[in-house]
Amino acid sequence: MRKRQIKFILALSALSVFIWIVGELLIAEFINNYYVSLGWALFCLVACCAYSVWKCPHEPDVDDEKEDN
Repeated sequence: MRKRQIKFILALSALSVFIWIVGELLIAEFINNYYVSLGWALFCLVACCAYSVWKCPHEPDVDDEKEDN
C-alpha cells in the first residue's frame, strides 16, 4: 500500500466515525429509537465501504504496465 492509500483510508474512517457519532447524537436527542439507530449504523457502514471501493486510489496492474511498453 502506498502512503496515499493509507491516508485516504484513515481520513475516510475518521470522517465516517464523526458522521456516525453526530447522527447517533441527533437520533438519541430527537427520535430515541433502537431500530433507527441500528439502521443508521448499517447505512454508515455500507456507505463508507461503497465510497471506499468507488474512490480509493488504485495501483496499476502489472499486466497493464507491460502492455504500455
